Amino acid sequence: MLDEATTDLTLDQVNHHERAGVLPIAFSLLHVVGGQDRSASQFLGNGADTIWESADWATRIGFMGVHPGRGTAVADAEKVRIGDLAAWREYQAAVFAKTESALENATLALFEKDAFGGERPPAARGSFLLLFVPSGPIRVMDVVEAYIFQHAARHLGEIEHARALVGLGGIS
Repeated sequence: MLDEATTDLTLDQVNHHERAGVLPIAFSLLHVVGGQDRSASQFLGNGADTIWESADWATRIGFMGVHPGRGTAVADAEKVRIGDLAAWREYQAAVFAKTESALENATLALFEKDAFGGERPPAARGSFLLLFVPSGPIRVMDVVEAYIFQHAARHLGEIEHARALVGLGGIS
């Protein structure tokens, strides 16, 4: 659905900043797709480099601003921009293809594996992951559910709302 949500966007729409406190679509895209890239690499790709790092996508997409991660200050998040939408779509497609391939080729044993070696990562506090798994071991299947699926669904809603702000309809 993220592909569908972005297929008809223009660069101006992706970078549109409605007003203070409202993030541009660029932030949401960079955050959710970049997060999927990191999660798929770390948990499904045995720590392989992310697509972002392996091919200098920051330069290729003309990335402007601070890297959008969890906890990015709103004032900084408002300034995130993409300079080349065609390049962005290439990156997004590469991330989705890598994730889908990793999921298709993963063994069931990988999904049952403890994702953090028995620890509960401090960086996950307040995240979907700890809401989804409030106690006990966090398995790779939990990470996939929380960091890839639920995280994307949450930001898809954000992107749908932002689409309305730039004059486009929803997708669902």
